[in-house]
Amino acid sequence: MKKLTTFILLSLSINAISQNETQPAQKDTSWKTSGLFGLNVSNTSLSNWQGGGQNNFAINAVFNVEAKYQKDGIEWLNKLDAQFGMLRPGQEILRKNMDQLFFLSKLNSKAFGEHTYYALQGDYRSQFAPGYKFENGKQVGTATSDMNSPGYIQLALGLDYKPTSYFSAAILPLAAKITLVNRQYLADAGMYGVPAATYDASGNLLTPGTKVRYEYGGRIVIKFKKEVAKNFIIDSYLDLFSNYQHNPGNVDVVFNNLLTYKLNKLLSLTFICQMIYDDDIMIKRDWNGNGIIEADNNDIYGPRLQALTTWGIGLSFKF
Repeated sequence: MKKLTTFILLSLSINAISQNETQPAQKDTSWKTSGLFGLNVSNTSLSNWQGGGQNNFAINAVFNVEAKYQKDGIEWLNKLDAQFGMLRPGQEILRKNMDQLFFLSKLNSKAFGEHTYYALQGDYRSQFAPGYKFENGKQVGTATSDMNSPGYIQLALGLDYKPTSYFSAAILPLAAKITLVNRQYLADAGMYGVPAATYDASGNLLTPGTKVRYEYGGRIVIKFKKEVAKNFIIDSYLDLFSNYQHNPGNVDVVFNNLLTYKLNKLLSLTFICQMIYDDDIMIKRDWNGNGIIEADNNDIYGPRLQALTTWGIGLSFKF
């Protein structure tokens, strides 16, 4: 009887172990990732072309990746958006025509109601390479921008309303914005809103320009990302920031849009539109070229809307 009991228990143990070994492990669905890599290349070559035009070569790369965690009323979104492009018009030197580095991390925790969350967001925005001015096909002067010249770090706390998986509107009344200008001569000139250097009557430097500026205010952030039609995705991000301490009515605006249409497994059509308005960024434009900014000649010195648009057809990999 003891032998029979031992045999039965041993058989049941072996069977249980066998079932555990053959049963597939449950897949963790808490994390979801998606992304897009696109590469667009174009080249125009003319020879005795009576219609006019100019030889040119351009290459643009877009990398967009997103990782999202969702479980038990907690959502954690991480997003990286990188864009870089180079252009060579005619026989001129190669120059960049698009450059953006943007990273966002946002943590949501279930609050009141079905679609409302407590939200904590941090993000960073800058560029990869120096930017220059060009006149008559030649590079002029020193770089007017670079990585972290400017760079923007923002932290914010508030509420996020998210009625669907593809749309959210966050109201963040507690926000901080840090502006970085690492190139000292840009900081000395007070570029991008940092306090400029001070000089005495003889032009001697008294205090160098500040490389870091802190602002405190409120933000509204609206995000939309959806496949609105088959193979057609719209990814939009609108960021509004108001400085409580200085001209709160002059709202800083960042509006980024990436539209992609998948033509087939390898080819996609991409359209990028970026718009920036920052009350602290002074735009200088000497229309008549006399070296003096004059209002009566329609010259520009002050904050203006900055816009960049580009589109192309090229290789793309969606994951």
